[in-house]
Amino acid sequence: MASIENRSRFVVTIQNREDLTTTFACNREAALKSHIAQLKAAGLKPKLTRTNDYYAIRIREAGQRIQCLYATSEQEAINIKQRVELERRNGLFIDYAKGRSVTLADLMARYLREESPRHKGFEVEGYIINAMLADAGLPRADIEQAYREHRNPHPSHEGKVFRKPSGKTVRQAAPATCFIRKPFADIVPDDFSDYVDDRCQFVEAATVNREIDVLSAVCHIAIDTWRIPVAKNPMDGVRRPKFFNERDRRLADGEEARLLAAAYDEDALRSIERRLEELMPTERASSQEAVTLYKRKTIVKAARAQYLSEAEATYSHAPWMETFIQFQLMTGARRSETMSLTWANIDLANQTAFIPESKNGRPRKLPLRTDVVTLLESLPRSGEQVFPMSVDALRKAWARICEAAGLVGRDELHIHDLRHEAISRVADAGGRLPGGFSLVDLQAFSGHRDTRMLLRYTHLCTPALAKRLDAAFASETQTVIHRGRRRLKKGASLSMAELTSGSSSTPPLKVTSHHARAAERPSNIIPLRPRKVA
Repeated sequence: MASIENRSRFVVTIQNREDLTTTFACNREAALKSHIAQLKAAGLKPKLTRTNDYYAIRIREAGQRIQCLYATSEQEAINIKQRVELERRNGLFIDYAKGRSVTLADLMARYLREESPRHKGFEVEGYIINAMLADAGLPRADIEQAYREHRNPHPSHEGKVFRKPSGKTVRQAAPATCFIRKPFADIVPDDFSDYVDDRCQFVEAATVNREIDVLSAVCHIAIDTWRIPVAKNPMDGVRRPKFFNERDRRLADGEEARLLAAAYDEDALRSIERRLEELMPTERASSQEAVTLYKRKTIVKAARAQYLSEAEATYSHAPWMETFIQFQLMTGARRSETMSLTWANIDLANQTAFIPESKNGRPRKLPLRTDVVTLLESLPRSGEQVFPMSVDALRKAWARICEAAGLVGRDELHIHDLRHEAISRVADAGGRLPGGFSLVDLQAFSGHRDTRMLLRYTHLCTPALAKRLDAAFASETQTVIHRGRRRLKKGASLSMAELTSGSSSTPPLKVTSHHARAAERPSNIIPLRPRKVA
């Protein structure tokens, strides 16, 4: 049923002549004999040995596929043979050869074609996998083709224009990525550890952790879904890089005003650009008919210089970025939620905005304050999107705004910091209210699926919690029992005359001495006598 074949290499050596050492594969017996004959004819005495490091275990059984496993020692080959025979006697058939017939790179490419298009983060996963394939010297996969050919892709990418490969390399190549060319069954945790150590020399630990997430997903799908048997999941025991990238950036005094002022100037420039395009449709059409790129640029440049003064005098200001910043500060929405917001999902009358799918995959509603509703009503409706701009356009506009507002360098401000600022402001405002806001209230506002993500805001909810405790434990009485005695609370509205006359509704405090308490002791209780010591 199972046989072991020694496929180690043959080594021909000559004493004191290391330069004549030659190796031959196990299937090159004819060449080996010819080489030995030539050495003997030259008067040399060749010695033939084997490396004894490569064995093939062939498993044959009627009705089953032939398996061919490999081992690096004779003892390992014997152990594999005995294990397979025991499993077959128990009625088990495990195709161990399957894990050695495919490499981790093959599984990554298959994951990109079959599994990744189902995910919302398909595009990012595709970039990570393609970059690793390129580092290992393997061809990249076509992301757009993988999405188009998938039978059940994620709907969020419907109609999306994927980026075409430009040939430019932004990622720092990692030599340790070559381990993905190994057979899947030969991958061990040390391969991932070497990759982590190598990548951490060039990028942040958080970036490496995201790449390990993709590799972990590939391994789990290969073992659990595609049923590729291996002795143990190679991700078991992999030590991920430790990092702490949680930001606690709050807007300081004057920063919000500078940010909004810079946003107003950015909106003015964008509005002027829109007006310019409205004034030069003829020149734009003629530029498209130009033969060369130089002529197209010349026509557009001349038209812009001609209509710029008129555009600056007649443009209508549209506060896109200013409203975007205010929207983030008042709703605490994620950037992706705000960018995907459509006018059809906004109910200005009821002051709500519906998000069909948030980051955690669940829908939610944003409460809109009156100020937000007023800002949204001032926006022009040129399409379905509330903020009709791409992610790249937003990123570039945000960079220009922060540069103009002086929020760069040590004072750098991210778009996501506006969400943190919004949640912090709500928590601060709750501390000034009698009831305050709890973590559950903040969860409803922020859209976090797990309240543990909001623990960083607990210190802001402490004042509100103190007020709610006061309200919960408020009492009409002005006394408190302490160690069996009733005492006045601090600040009780009782005077000394009321205490001595007993005119107050509160019963007078009863002061008793030690002897008086002893006299009141029930007669059936016998006091303890001191024990005599011999």
